[in-house]
Amino acid sequence: MRTPISTAVLFALLPFQSPQELLDNRRNTPVVEVVERVKPAVVSISTNVPVVRRDLFGMRYLDEQGEGPSGTGVVIYEDGFIITNFHVIEKATEIQVCFDPSDDERVYEAKRVSERPKEDLALLKIEGEGPFRTVTMCDSDPILGETVIAIGNAFGHTHTVSSGIVSGLHRNIGTNSGLVFENLIQTDASINRGNSGGPLLNVNGELIGINNAMQDTAENIGFAIPVAHVRKVLSEQLLDLAAARTWLGFDVDEETLVIQNVVPDGPADKAELKPGDRLVGLAGHLLTAPEGDLRDLYRRLRLSVQPLTKVDLEVQRGKTKKRVELLAWNLVDGILFERLGLGVAQVNIGPRGGNPFLQVTAVQENGPAGLAGCKIGDILTTLQRPNQRPRWFQRAEDLAVAISRLPAGTVVEIQLWRDLDQDQIYFEYDERSGYLEGLKGPLTLR
Repeated sequence: MRTPISTAVLFALLPFQSPQELLDNRRNTPVVEVVERVKPAVVSISTNVPVVRRDLFGMRYLDEQGEGPSGTGVVIYEDGFIITNFHVIEKATEIQVCFDPSDDERVYEAKRVSERPKEDLALLKIEGEGPFRTVTMCDSDPILGETVIAIGNAFGHTHTVSSGIVSGLHRNIGTNSGLVFENLIQTDASINRGNSGGPLLNVNGELIGINNAMQDTAENIGFAIPVAHVRKVLSEQLLDLAAARTWLGFDVDEETLVIQNVVPDGPADKAELKPGDRLVGLAGHLLTAPEGDLRDLYRRLRLSVQPLTKVDLEVQRGKTKKRVELLAWNLVDGILFERLGLGVAQVNIGPRGGNPFLQVTAVQENGPAGLAGCKIGDILTTLQRPNQRPRWFQRAEDLAVAISRLPAGTVVEIQLWRDLDQDQIYFEYDERSGYLEGLKGPLTLR
């Protein structure tokens, strides 16, 4: 037989709440709880962009301090990685982010890690005392009609909150720049200028999308990139080491973090790293994580390394650990050195300021260019693949892109001009044949 519990006993078991506490509890809706939990992971983004202005005489000049677009971002990794829209930081020369002052009053300088313009997504990195608060990505699909919350930097008003519902799914829209976005989430939560890159959240405080567009001719029609697509772009593109802006001169097995190859005379070689060393620390962070997360941790740290900065590494060699410091090269310089075995710099040759050419500044003795007879001071003019026309290069970036697309073992022919008599004239005119073609040599890409 059950013994009934009296109402008096039941109330005695419940904590006492004053009338004011009861009123306050009614105000703490699920939306309020989501904002309190997620707000510390949301940042406002401001940018500076190069701006071309005109003076009183109509002359154009460049002002580096022009104020650029503002937007929003959200921290997705506790070591300071932020995801936002590419169009927010597209032309930025400087990027600043700040949290809500009630959570963190500091202003952080953010560095670009990687970006995918066609997906309108970019990954930024800030440095500071961590760990930073993060948002959890939802594992399930959005539900038509479910309540959603947007937090953003609407028209410069930081950490503005709006709420609504999922109004539609699988929306396809086009932009003025010609991009087409597919399978977007439509919401009636207010999405205004400055909300771009901010989180669209469900009532559990989980990220279901990144806000990226609004329909100007309508009221309360906004769009967000679904989190499933964000996660896919993040894993396959934004965290792809091909997006790195630096070159360290070694290859590593991303599963074991064991160094597989060290390029002679490169940064890693100069730091005395060797194949078989296992990375245990990078850029001041220990490389320790659950097995499935170790690769992503290494990629995040590797992608955050900036050109021409000194990088601390720790390696395990046998039973001992070794700390080294190396200088990160610009990626373009690294590609040219790794594939061709040379370094170049742009110089102007000729009268009236001359024309741009690529002058060889470094040659690896036993590298492809060195074996082909290239010397420091030579002018590299063209590169030619078999059965194709020679291609003239005036920028190191264009040369790096061209050779990076060719497989190892490809034989190409380079043309060089050389100042044989040290008179600062790299080619002479021959009355019978016109300008001399210069020195030519076959070269095998590594």
